[in-house]
Amino acid sequence: MAKYITFDTASDGNVHLATDGILYAETTSSTAGTIFLKGGSHKFTVTGTGLTSGFAANVNAALVDAAQTSWTNAAIPVSTSGGLLVFTSVAVATI
Repeated sequence: MAKYITFDTASDGNVHLATDGILYAETTSSTAGTIFLKGGSHKFTVTGTGLTSGFAANVNAALVDAAQTSWTNAAIPVSTSGGLLVFTSVAVATI
């Protein structure tokens, strides 16, 4: 059963990313975060505000939660740290 992390974004609605393709996440700036994918040729760029308030840690925590939950709980939301993080959009790009 596939597992997903979910971003509730202002522009794109709920965006689901398959966890089996994710390598790691890092915070690029207060307005952008990057999720690197296995294979090394693509990445997701997440835009928003306040992303230095835990973007990478929250993505990694959602990945752990997804791995540890039952197969019936396929989508795990990425925490907004009580509203400190605001996700605007998610886009795929080449590296």
